[in-house]
Order: sequence, then C-alpha cells, then structure tokens
Amino acid sequence: MGKFISELTYEQCKDLINEKTVIVLPIGGGSKEHGNHLPMGTDYFVADYLAKEITSRCDVITLPTMPFAYFPNFIKWKGSVTVDYQHFIDYTKDVLLSFVRFGVKKFFILDDGFSTHIPLKLLALSMNNEYDVKVAVSDCTGIGREAEAAVCQQPKGGHGDEAETSIMLNIRPDLVQMDKTTEEYSSAFPYSKGKGFEKIYFPNRMCTPCGTNGNSTLASKEKGEAILQAQVEDLVNFLNEFIAWEPCDYYEE
Repeated sequence: MGKFISELTYEQCKDLINEKTVIVLPIGGGSKEHGNHLPMGTDYFVADYLAKEITSRCDVITLPTMPFAYFPNFIKWKGSVTVDYQHFIDYTKDVLLSFVRFGVKKFFILDDGFSTHIPLKLLALSMNNEYDVKVAVSDCTGIGREAEAAVCQQPKGGHGDEAETSIMLNIRPDLVQMDKTTEEYSSAFPYSKGKGFEKIYFPNRMCTPCGTNGNSTLASKEKGEAILQAQVEDLVNFLNEFIAWEPCDYYEE
C-alpha cells in the first residue's frame, strides 16, 4: 500500500509528496555491539524489517533506514558508532525539512533505539512549535510490550536479551549464534529504580562482560514471532489513525 522513496522515480515521487503525505523515517544502529551472539547491525535489521511491514500495510512514503545515530552507551565497544546528540538532532531535522518545504506536515520516526529517543522527542517538540509539523516517534520499549511480557521469561533485560534475540531469530536467523548466548544483567544505581519504573535518571554505559543485558539463552523463534506481530500491529494501528488525522489546533472548541 505504501511506497519506498528509494524505489520511486522523480516523476512518481513528486506526485506523492504533499500536505496529506505521511513520511516514515526508520532509525536503527547499523554498527553497534550486541554481544557475542548477535550481529552489530541488529537494530538496523529490526528497524528495516518493521519499516517494510508497515509500508506494506499503510499508505505512507518510507525513507531509507538511517544506520548511524546517538548511541553513547557503547563508545567503549570497538566498532560501535555514535553521533553527537546535537549533530543527530540537526541531521534528522534537515531530513524532515527536506519534505516540510514541500508542504508535508506529518512524519513518523520508527525509532529502534533507547538513547536516540530523548533527542528525537526534543526534535518532535521543536518541529511542532517552530514549523507546526507533527513528528510522531515510536518507543521501542513500548511497542509490542504486552506480547513481550507474556512470552519472555527473563527477570529483566534490554539489550541483546531474550526478546531481541528471539526477534532476530525470525528476521535473520543465519546471523544469530545461539551457542554464544549468555545470561548477564546491567546493574542499576542504588535507589534509582522502582519495580519496573525509574525514579531517578542516572547515566550509565554498557559494562557487562559480553555487552548484553538479559538472558538470551531463553530466546526462540516462536517468541520472536509473537513479539514482532504485536509490534507491527501497534505501529499499524497508530499509523492508520495518524494518516486519517487532520492537523489542527488542540485548543480550538
């Protein structure tokens, strides 16, 4: 139903970009450590997969997946690429403005990162106030969360864990080395967290022995399929509403 802009000719592209268009920008790290069992491009593969799924179901124009972004937690891990947060905000803003100048008012950023989320939310706020443009940003900790909680057994996780490994067993099983999975957990600073929620933000970097947080040994293709289906459903449900939504002033009666 949707289109990938990279597959369109200019003639096709120019007729599809207007004030009614929803532009999708997927973002997923293409070079970031994910332990000894998952590829460095895990986030890229996941974001790209989700982008293809929602584009096949929703009337959107989808841009190429952005592989480099703000990933400060991994600067100590060789091969992991991070971009300064202000450069990341400015670069992403320039991408969006390339369409704003032609009348586009609605954008959806498919964000498959943790540290990228705060800069992208700030960008969304500034775009709303400065350009009267709506930028919706997905939260990788929220989409498909109910399904993940239902199928995963690990006490906690967040990186290269049971859920992420299960997802990759569906997307690129040829790149998953299950014989190198492990169980290890990042520790939180004392009294900074409650049960399932944060009380005080305390910056940290990935410092477990293998660079993961969770129990990837519990991963399975079946779990990944359930999580992915739920993630796609969450994204599609939102996008269909967003596509139909008409920008307006919320304070009008």
